[in-house]
Amino acid sequence: MNMFTITTTIVLLVHVICEAVMVAAFRMPHHNILSPSSFSYHRRQQQQQQRTIVCNVSNGDKDYYSNLLSTFKGDFDNYDQVIQDRLHGLKPREGGGHEHIHCTLVPCPQQHNDHQDQQQQQSQWVLAAFYFNGNPQKIFRFRMYQLIQPISNELPVRMKLNTLLPHVERQLREYSEKPCIWWKEVWKIWGKENNMDTQHHQIDVKEWNKLQVEGIPTLVSPLEGCDVLWEPNWEPSKHTYLYNNEYEDDATITDISLLTGQSYHATMEAGKKGTIVDSISLIPGKRILIKDELSLWNDEFWINDRGYDPDDDSMPFVYGNQRGVPYKLQKVSNFITSHASTDIELELQRELVNSDLEWTLGEEYRTKELFQQKMQPIDQ
Repeated sequence: MNMFTITTTIVLLVHVICEAVMVAAFRMPHHNILSPSSFSYHRRQQQQQQRTIVCNVSNGDKDYYSNLLSTFKGDFDNYDQVIQDRLHGLKPREGGGHEHIHCTLVPCPQQHNDHQDQQQQQSQWVLAAFYFNGNPQKIFRFRMYQLIQPISNELPVRMKLNTLLPHVERQLREYSEKPCIWWKEVWKIWGKENNMDTQHHQIDVKEWNKLQVEGIPTLVSPLEGCDVLWEPNWEPSKHTYLYNNEYEDDATITDISLLTGQSYHATMEAGKKGTIVDSISLIPGKRILIKDELSLWNDEFWINDRGYDPDDDSMPFVYGNQRGVPYKLQKVSNFITSHASTDIELELQRELVNSDLEWTLGEEYRTKELFQQKMQPIDQ
């Protein structure tokens, strides 16, 4: 064998080996990738694969509405995301990072029996509170959501947004660390306004249904133009944040299993243009252009909520993440509601599902030393 043949053979072998290595690299699961700068082409391929997979996935829920309700409740917190932000040198607002926020979703207790099946429930009210830095006494937003059952599982679930009337919000703030009794307080407020006896621990189902149909609408103020639609057949193009590599390294590429699992996604009915509202809590009297998308799983809630100043030609940010990265909140607890046959139990139960974030629920769930320890890396 002459020298030319040997050289040619070696070149061919090297080519085959390199090709095999490249194929193996592209098949390699992302948790085995060693370097943030390695396999950039692989990252693009994987993200494209995610887009293709998600586009072809439908939740397939036979009862999308009831499954959404069973998921849209509990406590959620983005502490872990904030820690990652700070490790990457990102601080809130202009710094490109996120504030530490906590979301509490408390569903209105329901009663179901042979005469009122859950499938016949026309809407579900949910009290929502958002607070900063694991401190329920620093609630910056109270909302009352109404999720309306569609006539078909193929149609979106409409979620109407409402603010609380001032006297209702004041009452609930007095029990900011006790969300399990918020609905009990709502019942007391409405009962007092209608000269009813509200001292009983349990109430008649007919009275409770009357509160939901006639009472609650008198205790809230609708946010017109802010309706959110939860789509059974959602469009990935409306949720591009699902495919963003948040810190430009392989370790944070969104897991395909997360995207294709049981999930729920919503956008504002107003579309990408958003809607303008008068600010109530952030900057009273100031107009704000709101844009929002939501994604929900059993154990996470992503909120891509942004506010802009529509009265400034440059449309500066008022709130939200300026890199377009949603607030990624992990589930901390769940609320267990009553299913009594004759009466409504007004006090709910909180079921912890994430002990690592239990301390974000308030003083009852932590010591002062633990709170200081947890907040130190955020404040730096």
